[in-house]
Amino acid sequence: MADRQVVLLIEDNPGDVRLIREMLAEGEDAIFELACVGRLSQGLEYLATGSACLVLLDLSLPDSYGFDTFLKVYAHSPKVPIIVLTGHDDQTVALAAVKTGAQDYLVKGKLDRELLLRSMQYSIERKRYQEQLEYQANYDALTGLPNRNLLRDRLRQSVFAQRFVRSIGVVFLDIDHFKFVNDSLGHNTGDKLLQNVAERLSETVRDGDTVARLGGDEFILILSDQPGQEVIYRAMQRIMSRIAEPIDIDGQELMVTCSAGISLYPQDGPDVETLLKNADAAMYQAKEKGRNNFQFYTAEMNRQVSERLKTETSLRRALERDEFELYYQPRFNVGSGALVGCEALLRWQHPERGLLLPERFIALAEETGLIVPIGEWVLRSACDQARAWQKERSAPIAVSVNLSMRQFRQEALANAIDDALRRSGLEPRLLEMELTESLIMHDTEVAIRILLRLREIGVDISVDDFGTGHSSLSYLTKLPISALKIDQSFVQDIKGSGRTDEGLVAQTIISLARNLKLKVVGEGVETAAQFEFLKRHDCDEVQGFHLGKPMPASEFELFAARPDAVGS
Repeated sequence: MADRQVVLLIEDNPGDVRLIREMLAEGEDAIFELACVGRLSQGLEYLATGSACLVLLDLSLPDSYGFDTFLKVYAHSPKVPIIVLTGHDDQTVALAAVKTGAQDYLVKGKLDRELLLRSMQYSIERKRYQEQLEYQANYDALTGLPNRNLLRDRLRQSVFAQRFVRSIGVVFLDIDHFKFVNDSLGHNTGDKLLQNVAERLSETVRDGDTVARLGGDEFILILSDQPGQEVIYRAMQRIMSRIAEPIDIDGQELMVTCSAGISLYPQDGPDVETLLKNADAAMYQAKEKGRNNFQFYTAEMNRQVSERLKTETSLRRALERDEFELYYQPRFNVGSGALVGCEALLRWQHPERGLLLPERFIALAEETGLIVPIGEWVLRSACDQARAWQKERSAPIAVSVNLSMRQFRQEALANAIDDALRRSGLEPRLLEMELTESLIMHDTEVAIRILLRLREIGVDISVDDFGTGHSSLSYLTKLPISALKIDQSFVQDIKGSGRTDEGLVAQTIISLARNLKLKVVGEGVETAAQFEFLKRHDCDEVQGFHLGKPMPASEFELFAARPDAVGS
């Protein structure tokens, strides 16, 4: 008896109750236990205990009649399958109940044991299957959180179910650099990270709030019934702090941060779509401000997001429209004054906005992945140009090309560099790849393996913006690099005052390079005083506006051909 499923019969006719009880009790394999009540109110009380797996419901009861009887039971316990019991004269009402949510209806005068048991078993299984489909349609399979469909329903309910208008915070939250986790540690680790973040978000919000996953690394929070913006602000501080705590995944500790944007109902939008759109705009503003922060929506953000989308669309077509161009900034040997190389710098000749510098579009290219095809174009074009100059000049000019984080992590990077050299015929020694200090130090062991492969090809490698990151000197001795480039911020600190403590960081970097037997290059040299300082302290090479600005290839050729194209 304990293993039997409980079926609740709501029926006031003693004869029908006795008949159904006898049918279910027949045989040794009875799988159902029958509980009987004669009034709707009693039935609802019993259903509140959660014991029943199915309801057999007569629509004509002393305290309720007709279709309304079904609606009351269905509203009270929508997850419990219902079979309507009907007489010959009310089958139309029973059919309406089935269309509304009942699993089946049975005519009392045509009822037998086999038909009753089959209907009950099918109804239970059909209801279970419907719930599985409903769960799959409304919940995220990886995290168990509500998905986009259920989120919209929840947000719509939050907006329109209010009797008194109170603020609702809609938070669009994105994990910073999640793609890098997937690319470097694998999708299995990425999935576990998402599950951890989902769990932390759910633990941090209140019971009445909603946490949903849109897909990828994007989450939405609905912070309902908020008395004011300052309360949402404090809630977001708790959420950001919780996400930033170390996460242990299979014995590996990960540190992650997130960026979030917040829109508020009713001031930031009267409906679901507007609130989500504006929260998304605020999230992009948080990313623009360096990530690991949250921003409240302002009207100005819509203009910025619109501009960003237009830029992204144009950027996707810029390569095929041949809108990119390389400028070259000359680099000089400090001792001899000879032009020894140049740095290839990307420019975008936008059809409407004119010539755009990299800071206007490189971050977007990196974020969207467009940096990979753009970077390959830069590499091929720079090699082709350097090879052309090599044919024309007795003293060849080396060219340096910058690598982004996403390019550096591409498995095909070495092949792309090798292919560009072979296609152009450029000697590998005349190509230098520049990487930022922070890029290398992000995962030094992986970086060393990649750099060793590049060195096998024969190209030089320099660390750009040196002094701005957090290099470990022990790792620095292991890196297969050929040069350090002093970040221009340290060069610009040199004012020519003659003070003994002037340019201390630049001096230290030069001394370090000397001890490591590396070439050292001063960037951003804009004054004669800066040039003379670097020359006096034995810097090998320099570049900057004082010596030559970035210029198109044709202009660079004329510059290089001048007899006075030397440092001074």
